[in-house]
This record gives sequence, structure tokens and C-alpha cells, in this order.
Amino acid sequence: MSDYYDSDDDVVLVRQESSDGRVLRAKSTRGKEASGSRYGTWDQSELERHVFSWRLQDVLDRNLLNKKVKKVPKTFNSLDGYLQSFILPLIEETRADLCSALEGIRHAPAAEVTRMVQLDEEQDIFRIGVKNADDPKLAQRDQAYVPKDADLLVLTDRRPRHSSELGLTGKPYLLCSVLKAQSGDGTVVRLSRSLGPAEGLPLFAVFLVNMTTYNRILNALDARAAACRNTSLIEKTLDPKFGRDYNVSSSETPSSLLDRKLDGLKDFELNDSQLYAVHDCVSAVHQPACSVRLIWGPPGTGKTKTISALLWSMLIENHRTVTCAPTNTAVAEVASRVLGVIEESGSGCAATKCFLGDVVLFGNEDRMAVDRKLEKIFIGSRVCRLRQCMMPSTGWTNSLSSMIVLLEDPMVPYERYDEAIQGCLLHFVSEEIKLRNEIAVCSLRTMDDKKVKEMQKDLLEVQKKVRLVEREKMSYETYFQSNYKKLAKDLRTCVETFVDDLPRSATSEENFCCMAEMPLLLDAFGVLVQSEPFEQLQALFKRDTDVSFRLKDARSSCLCKLRLLSSNFELPEMYDSRTIEEFLLQNAKIVLCTASSSYRLHYMQKAQPLEVLVVDEAAQLKECESLIPLQLPGVRHAVLIGDEYQLPALVKSKVCEDAGFGRSLFERLTSLEQPKHLLDVQYRMHPWISKFPVSSFYGGRITDGPNVLNRNYERRHLAGPMYGSYSFINIDGGSEATGKQDRSLINPVEAAAVARIVQKLFIESVDTRKAIRVGVVSPYKGQVRAIEEKLGKQVYSMHNGSFSVKVRTVDGFQGAEEDVIIFSTVRSNTAGKIGFLADTNRTNVALTRAKHCLWILGNAKTLASGKTIWRQIVDDAKERGCFFDAKDDQDLASAIIKASIELDLVENLLKFDRLRIGGSRRSGV
Repeated sequence: MSDYYDSDDDVVLVRQESSDGRVLRAKSTRGKEASGSRYGTWDQSELERHVFSWRLQDVLDRNLLNKKVKKVPKTFNSLDGYLQSFILPLIEETRADLCSALEGIRHAPAAEVTRMVQLDEEQDIFRIGVKNADDPKLAQRDQAYVPKDADLLVLTDRRPRHSSELGLTGKPYLLCSVLKAQSGDGTVVRLSRSLGPAEGLPLFAVFLVNMTTYNRILNALDARAAACRNTSLIEKTLDPKFGRDYNVSSSETPSSLLDRKLDGLKDFELNDSQLYAVHDCVSAVHQPACSVRLIWGPPGTGKTKTISALLWSMLIENHRTVTCAPTNTAVAEVASRVLGVIEESGSGCAATKCFLGDVVLFGNEDRMAVDRKLEKIFIGSRVCRLRQCMMPSTGWTNSLSSMIVLLEDPMVPYERYDEAIQGCLLHFVSEEIKLRNEIAVCSLRTMDDKKVKEMQKDLLEVQKKVRLVEREKMSYETYFQSNYKKLAKDLRTCVETFVDDLPRSATSEENFCCMAEMPLLLDAFGVLVQSEPFEQLQALFKRDTDVSFRLKDARSSCLCKLRLLSSNFELPEMYDSRTIEEFLLQNAKIVLCTASSSYRLHYMQKAQPLEVLVVDEAAQLKECESLIPLQLPGVRHAVLIGDEYQLPALVKSKVCEDAGFGRSLFERLTSLEQPKHLLDVQYRMHPWISKFPVSSFYGGRITDGPNVLNRNYERRHLAGPMYGSYSFINIDGGSEATGKQDRSLINPVEAAAVARIVQKLFIESVDTRKAIRVGVVSPYKGQVRAIEEKLGKQVYSMHNGSFSVKVRTVDGFQGAEEDVIIFSTVRSNTAGKIGFLADTNRTNVALTRAKHCLWILGNAKTLASGKTIWRQIVDDAKERGCFFDAKDDQDLASAIIKASIELDLVENLLKFDRLRIGGSRRSGV
């Protein structure tokens, strides 16, 4: 038995000489009290206790909490009752997510556990090591897993292919939650139960779900914690009188709404409805009472533009604002637009100028797809830049003081440099003399030739160093020019970083102006240094009177600014990334993040108080999740921007769906007839595309913008009336089926038709050199995969400068737009069943993604059988002359026949038996 000392945990780790040879147990060197105090910070949450208490069959039981989960009401009698109404649905939704993960466990990321060290026996806390994504074997099999905080894993003795395999040993299945993810063998986890005597390595850690958002929501629902939090906005929405004394209409003209400070709003070219909405939200912030404003933004009505104008107004008026959205993608979209607004404001007058340092974006860098543009405000990138400038020996402070000394009297640092060089030479010469003497002594004593040769080799090395130092030694002139150039470059980098990355509250406006001027002054003096004779510089530093005025004035101006900054600009002591991050979040005027990530802002010490919460895509955010930002300290005003007629938040549990757990605060307030601003002009869809959704979903209250009414907005990418701005293409020969990978539906014939249309568009783009952006949308993941497989490598080769194609589910396309949208509806059966395709919100999203062309592919008979929105869509297409049969297009018919032959669909072939296909056609890429 061998002992190891682990300084991080202050325990002796004892290797167990048994069948589980690689599992280590921990013996504390400080007694039981030490262990309890050490790991007490990782208290088990209520949600984790529920999860750990469930048996495998409990998790897989869809009716486990069916009788306990009650419908979430629209009105509430108390704050406690309001918070309590979400807790059981949240637990049930967690179970459903875990159930879904277990059912698909065959495809879950996994890694082999290579080491386990028990840190706390009472809490079953271990430190583990896993083979991570750097392992090429795992990466190639697409099974790589790297632990993250709050991951929930299942530990098994083999790589499971089905959830039923988890109970084969006869013991309860073993879960573990990641308490602290670290590289190497440093990941700390808690097990759901103790390991049995025969249990141990080898084990596999299989990822199930990440619990971060669930834990944050549960924390936001804690009534005892809420008593110490800011609940003023929540209580405002629970007030039965809320919204009754508020009217969104206005008799004023938009131009009269603006005060002089917000004159810059005119540059946004907002329409009347957008301007009214922005003005009302800004006016509400000026009032002492809490406020919640709703902005209803149907597809293409300039919702993001309105948000940008609103956030610009908050910046100008100095109101600290946190802007949230349900997803990282949505946050990144808003951030990109806000960034553009700030950069454009740089050329305006001082009163309307905004600064990058006052805006910070934080969240998951990969999911946000942070590009070079967003790096300007993304917190991780900003911290890296600032940290370089904060370094004591190489950053701003050292460069500033060194430049001042250099410009005051360069002889002082040069003498220090010369002394250092002489000291170095003296050291090497001493080494040389010492080696010569030793070699002489050894030679006289006729010692081993090998040792003499080694000393001679060392002597040659020392002589090389002496020659190198003598050769590299700089003259006074070279020293000055070299050091000035380096310090000027370092100061420029620091100044640019501070101007762009520091919040304006970090120092005075005078200091920022001084920093902005300094690079120009340093450049001007640098030009003179290169052009003037060095004798002039020597005379300048000796303060001779016979010096050119330009040189004297340039040096004086530089020193003036440098000394001013040295005495007035004090950088906070921030050397580590975490401290810099907190400083940025404490002082930024606009913070952009997901609703879940806003949890971090609850724990900002010494932060300037937040005032305003703006939620984009508010109708997609579960009400319980919106409670995370709604309780942020200081927030007294909220603006919710969304559209309840588009897709709501995703809910995996049918029990929770029926209980209204996915309902948003935006939707609840709308159902209670809370007034809202409607953005009433759409600028995306060609009028033939917008006609049906506007009349069916929005009661005809949306008008088409002048840009889409312009004749030039119409596009004819393919010949024939079938490929006009809007069409329903009937494919009555297809047949729906269940995909191999999961139970998601596919329609191979429809997939073949889609692929052929995409190919034709690609050929048209190449032949005409026209840029075409195509989106292929389907309600089912299985059909998305089928279409991607049908397109094959073409999907990737088609992504060039002039042509692109994206294939996604309807849910994945919300918020996006493309030139051409091809909608594959999939459903084709004699029973007229269309499943969740009947959902009007999902249909609305699918029909409103296209700018110029929308082509719907489907079986008209199946879709129009029931009393759903699809009967109206089919009837509308027929009435407007936009209904076509696929067999009327030879290329399309050819693709359908080919797919039918491959699938052996004899019945389908009979429908095309009279079709004659002749002539040479270009049908492939």
C-alpha cells in the first residue's frame, strides 16, 4: 500500500490493493471536520436530490408526476403562490429531458474514466479523470466528451447502446453530477449513491443533460431567497390592476415625441410604430414607478432594428441596461446590430456618440459563433486584450513610465543599459578567464583529454557570447530610436485597448480624450526622430537653445499628455481574468447575455445598479426562466419584445406542455389584455408571400413596406409560373415513413423533389452569376437528414460566394430569413393525419422566412383533409392561382419517378404512367 499527498485537498490518498486497483479512497489528515468544511460549498440542490432519488424506471415513466403537476394559472394571489406554481412542472420537465437523453443514449457523448479519487465519503464526492476530446480514437468515433460544470452523467461499465442495459447488473443505475470541471484528472463529481465493493474502474461516463439552467430557474423560484431579492417587477405583473391605466396609442406625431437628447433617433429611420414604441419605453424609464412594456414584433417588422434604437437611447441617457434572449444565437444577433450602431455613431456629434467599452457581450463563445466583429465586445476577447495591458512589468504602467523617462533624459536609461551590458561582459570575461586557467592546469597535469575537450567547448561558447554582446550593444542613437519605437507601439496598443474596451466610467472623459490624442503626438515626434539629425536630439535633451521649434514642441506635447495620464489615470489592480471580467460587468452600461447567463449578474459586488431589462424573443422564453433576469438588483423597468404567434419555448414533457409550463410572460400578459405596441410594417416578404400569414395570423394589421412593394423586389430564379414568388407544389405520390435513426418522419419522394429544385437553383446561380441564398425547411428532423443525405456533398460544395443552401427544421429557422425558402411538409397518408404540422405557430414561422420566393411542397389531399390551417393554405393557393402539380414540371417529375423506382413505390409510378419524358435536360450538378 502506497500513500500520496495531494496539496489541493489536504488528504492522504491511499491506493486500494483490490480488484478496483485504480480507485483511490481519501483519508483526511485533519479529521472529519476538515472534510465537511472543505466540501460543504457544494451543497446538493433540491433538484439534484430529486434526480438522484429516481430509479431508472421512474425517469422513463412519462406519468410519474402526471397527477401532481397542476396547470399554471394566469393570475395569482401572492408572490409565493406564483413561484410555487412552477416548481413541480420544472422537476417534471427535468425528468422528461433526462428521459429523452436516456432513450437516445446510444448517440450520447461518452468518455472512459481513467482515474477516481474519493474526496469525501459522506457526500460520495470524487475527483475523476476522463479521456477527453484530445483522444483521436474517441474523436474519430464522434464519441468525445469533455466534462462541463453541472453536467449530469451516467456511469456504466460499458458503452451502453440502450437504456435497458443500465439495469442489467441488478444494482440501481449510477448517476454523477459534475461539481467542478477541470482539465486532466481534476474534475470533481458527486455520485448518486456509494460505490459497491465490486464496483470500480473501468467505467464509462456518458453525458445526459446539463443542469445549469434548471438549477438557476429553481434558485429563482426559491421563495425564501426571493424575500431578499428585487421582486418589484414580478409583483407589478401580478397586480390585478396592472396595465389598466396604460394606453399605447398616441395622438402626437412621432417627431414631436423626441427630446433634443434623442435627436439621433432620426438617423435610424424608424417608422411611426417603431418610433412610438421606443419613445414610450424611454419615457417609462423616466417615471419613478416600475414599468413593463410589451412590443409585438411580427416577422420582418424590424424588431431587431427597434431594439437597437432602444438600446442606443438607453446608452445616450446613461441608463444601465441588461439585454437578454432565450438563446445565444438570438443574443449574438442583437449584439451584432448594436455593435454596428455604436460604430456608426462614432462619426456623429459628441451628444450622440456611444462607446464600445460601455457594451459587453458574454455567454457561450462557440454557440454564439463569435466572429472577429463580435470579438470587439465579447467579454472573453476583451479580457485577453486588457490583461496584456494590465501586466505590471510589460503593460501600460511600465511602458508609460519608461517613455516619460526616455523623453525627459534618455541618457539616464542608456547609462543603466550600458552598465548592464558592461556587467554582462564582465561576467562572461570572468568565465572565459576562469575556463582558460582550468584548461591550462588540466593540460599541465595531463588529465583526461575528454574533460579538457569539454572545457574547451565551454570556452568557445563563452567567447561566442562575448562577441555577441559586443556586436549587439547599441549606440546611444540606436538605443534611443529602438526604445522609442517599441514603447510608442506598446503605448498605442494599450491606448487603443483602453479607449475601445474600458467602460467610460473607469476614468474621466479628459483622460479618454488625452489617450485618444496621444498616439498622434507620439507618431508626430517619431517622424521627427527619424528625419532630424541626431545632434538635434542630443541638443534637445541637453536643453540647448539652438533646437528646432518643431522638435521641441513635439517633445513637450508628448510629455505633457504622458505626465497628465501618469498622475490622473489610475488603473484598478486587475491581473487575473476573473477580476477583469467582474470589473467589466460591474461598469458596462449595456450587458448582453442569455436569460440563463444573467444569473451571474446577481453576484456582482460593487456594481453600478442596473435599471432596465430588455428581453428579445420574449415569447420564446419560459416565464419561470425570465424570473432570473427579472430579479436582478436595481432593475425597475422591463421591455419584452416578441410575437406570441411564433414558436413558444421548447417543452419536452407532454405533462408540462398541457400545464402551460412553456408559456412566456409575454404571452400571459397579452392574454390578460396588457396593452402592447404593434410594429405594423413588414420589410421582408414579397407581398404574395406575406398575404396569407398577414391575413390569417395577424388580422390584416400588418402592411407591406415600400421596399417589398417595389417591382424590383420580385425575383424569378427559375422559369415557369410554378417558381414564382409564392406557390404550393402538390406531390401526391410521396409516402411518409419513420426514419432509421429515430422515430422522426421522412418523405423520400419529397426529399428527392427538394434536391432537384436546389440543383436547378444552383445551376441558375452559376449560369447567371446571381447570388441566391436558399433555405430548406421541414418540421421533422428526419426529413432534414434525408434532404441533407440526398444533396450529399453538394450541400458543402454549394456554399460559395454566390450560392448557399441551409437545411434546418422549422424550429431551427425561427428568426432567420433567406431569398428562397423551400418548405417540405412531409405528411402524406390516406388518413389525413398531419400531427404537429397543424400547429399554427409552427406554420407561421415556416411561411414567413422567405424574402423573394416561397415554394411549399406537400400532399394537398392529406394536408387539406382536416379542419386545420393547412386546409386554408391549400384553398388560398388554389384561389390565387398558385397551386401546381409536381408532374407538370419534367425535371421534378423525373426526380419523383427515380425516387419511386428506388423505393419500389408501384402505386406512385402508376400516377405518372402517362408522363412522357424526352429531350436532353440538365438535371444534376
